[in-house]
Amino acid sequence: RLSVGDLALTASARHDDNDGVFDDADTWRIGAAYNISPAFRFRASAGEGVKNPTFTELFGFYPGSFVGNPDLEPETSSSWEIGFDHVHGPFDVSLTYFEAELENEIYTSYAPPLFLATPMNRTGESERSGVEGAFGWTISETLRLNASATKIDSTSDSGIQEIRVPEWTGSVSVDWQSATVEGMRAGFALDYVGTQLDTDFGTFTTVSLGDYLLASGTFEYPVTERFAVTLRGENLFDVRVDDVFGYHAPGATALIGVKLR
Repeated sequence: RLSVGDLALTASARHDDNDGVFDDADTWRIGAAYNISPAFRFRASAGEGVKNPTFTELFGFYPGSFVGNPDLEPETSSSWEIGFDHVHGPFDVSLTYFEAELENEIYTSYAPPLFLATPMNRTGESERSGVEGAFGWTISETLRLNASATKIDSTSDSGIQEIRVPEWTGSVSVDWQSATVEGMRAGFALDYVGTQLDTDFGTFTTVSLGDYLLASGTFEYPVTERFAVTLRGENLFDVRVDDVFGYHAPGATALIGVKLR
């Protein structure tokens, strides 16, 4: 790390000594941020990554349903982003543009006639790009509002939209803390996930999963300096959530607990 006046630079490198199955791997990441003014900052970063196949993907075997692939290659990725942050009184905003490419993506192939599942490497590149915006408002010493939204364009190596990657996501949250009772706080959040594609493995066709809006809330009350009671609610509107075709996420959920410091 290096800081010179309004300029901050970061750099890191990693070496993976893979003894045996895979070649050694070298990955890196660099970043820079520059304060154009006390209220405005410009930033950029780029890097690479690598992920080796899992033991199950390589050697797993379930008769009649799954056969591992010992010839799998590690997944490799490269990405970069550019953005800015701005602060104006109680408000702060940020905007980021990003791109990423994934090579040798591991996916599951189904071979007829028995439709045995086998992990394979895609031959081309999977690409993602998008824009993310965030907004914050410190309403008072005890109350803050945060909001964010992301738009992602994703394509597989065959040029079609990737499954289980919604084009739009967003969230809004409000956090409050008591000015008179130390440690008492509450929060409420709305999280939006847009429509996304998935595969119906019963018919091997592409289906569309509907969008949904999740509401959640939290509350914490300190009984003593070391002991607090917590309450958390998830999916408060009890909406139907499908992130994987055929598997529904839990409905409305309430949890009560304690916290000991």
